[in-house]
Amino acid sequence: MDLHATPLPPAAAAAAAAPPCFAGLPTPDGENFHALCEFCQRHRVQTLAALPWAAAEIAESCGFAAMLRLVHRHGGRRVYLPRGRGACASRLGLDAELDAAVHRRLLDRASAAGTIEIPSAWGVFVALRRVAIRAAVRAGCDQREIAHAFGVTERHLRREVDALRA
Repeated sequence: MDLHATPLPPAAAAAAAAPPCFAGLPTPDGENFHALCEFCQRHRVQTLAALPWAAAEIAESCGFAAMLRLVHRHGGRRVYLPRGRGACASRLGLDAELDAAVHRRLLDRASAAGTIEIPSAWGVFVALRRVAIRAAVRAGCDQREIAHAFGVTERHLRREVDALRA
């Protein structure tokens, strides 16, 4: 870290806080997908806390890229979970095999029919955008610039700031 670096002007700081991956929901093969995964990794604790339980379980076990691919592929639907870990990972489209403990937790929270609801990709994206907005607020960026960079109203941003203070 360069301690003698000149600080970014407010507009540039807000733009840096809102990487292009927050301009819209990136597809898994898009250029902004990896930037979104890197953001999630940098803000791991806040991201995992903001995600719906199924997405958080998958992200913690298999990584953010696997979770984002899962919600892009199956988001907003009920998915049957096979009892076998390998079959379950295959059904969910996960590259890495599920951890035994995570697989067990998913099965324990499944319905009587053995299904879980996968959160919608848009809902996950909105949760990630909220984490990014809060990170920009904590970094001290100008609120008007944050609102513009993330495409939210200043009123919405004030509510986020008030929520952080509480």
